[in-house]
Amino acid sequence: MKAITKFYGYIKKDTLLLVRRKKYLYLSIALPLIIAFLFLLILNPSQYELKVGVCDFDNTEQTRMAFTNMNGFEAVFLDQENCIDNLKEAVKKQKYPLGISIGKGFTAALENLTQSHITIYYDNTDLAFANLMAWKIDQSLEPFEREIVDKMNVEIQDQISELRNGIDTIKEIPESKYIQKRIDKIDNSVKKIENIKTEFLVNPLWTYHQPIYTETTAKDVGITFVLPIIALFILLMLSSTSIIYDKKTNFLTRVKSSSNPINYILAKVTFFIGLTIAQFVLITLLFLIYGASLNISIPGVINLILFIGITNTLLGLLIGLISDNEGIAILFSLIISFPLMLLSGIFTPLQTMPAFTQTLAKILPLSHQITSAKLALLFGQNIPNIWIYPSIAMLIGVYYLIRKQ
Repeated sequence: MKAITKFYGYIKKDTLLLVRRKKYLYLSIALPLIIAFLFLLILNPSQYELKVGVCDFDNTEQTRMAFTNMNGFEAVFLDQENCIDNLKEAVKKQKYPLGISIGKGFTAALENLTQSHITIYYDNTDLAFANLMAWKIDQSLEPFEREIVDKMNVEIQDQISELRNGIDTIKEIPESKYIQKRIDKIDNSVKKIENIKTEFLVNPLWTYHQPIYTETTAKDVGITFVLPIIALFILLMLSSTSIIYDKKTNFLTRVKSSSNPINYILAKVTFFIGLTIAQFVLITLLFLIYGASLNISIPGVINLILFIGITNTLLGLLIGLISDNEGIAILFSLIISFPLMLLSGIFTPLQTMPAFTQTLAKILPLSHQITSAKLALLFGQNIPNIWIYPSIAMLIGVYYLIRKQ
């Protein structure tokens, strides 16, 4: 009984401690709920329909019907004039997640029982979406392919029947010019059957996946995801625990009593910008050593480093100011980092998520940092400065909390 009483006492102590330290209690409940909810959203992307730009150079009723009824896709047929260039540009601007080009003679090839080709254009800098589309398009075309195979079976039976009828006719009638015509017709049927290729029987449609950025590889794109994600984890945890240390040692109190806190905040931000530069140099060198090909914009890189360093540092300072200790700060950092990472598009395409989730992802900082990294490191462009406004808001929040505490 004494052992049981002690066992109960230990459980009661930990329970009361968790209840008293309410932030731990709230975080222990919030973190699994948030992560589980996001996983349910991104792992069950059943309700979505993606717009697809289509260049239909064959322009037949069969192609219209086939690509209009693709499961999970809404086909938008473009004008044929400069269609491919317009299609590629629309995919680059994310007007359409992907495009389809149907070559002239597509329907005729199927009627002749030969393999037809289509080309899929996609943004290969969006890794998760590119991987999904590699099989999703083929899967959506399966009903059309089954219809083609069924028609092929009927066609073969018709051709065999034609051969049989022709042979029977030859046997029954006397020699004449009519016999020669029947022989020619039989010969044509034989040729048609002879031209059936094995690849048509296995796969009547061949989809060629054409990346929009032909010079860009997955290795090149990887840095645009790795750098922002690593910087987010490190800066949130280091900056939040740094200000907690200053609170515990009363350094923050001395700062408030002896000088303007804005100098303290700017010094923190400057220090972590320096840390971001070091991370950028190390990661970039590693990718370059392993063969990545980057088209770096110097102004874009400077802007990107400032964006990542300032935004993540201020967010970390806010976490540290509302946390009681390092443990709470780390939990807060995880609660923020994991959802941001799940909604960044690195694991699951944002295009397949519910509309409100896509909207939420687009306003979160990590998604903007990944997009900005692509502009600065892959396309040699500068990045937009809209990140300045939320940074100013967070700076005001940090200043207010320091003055208040």
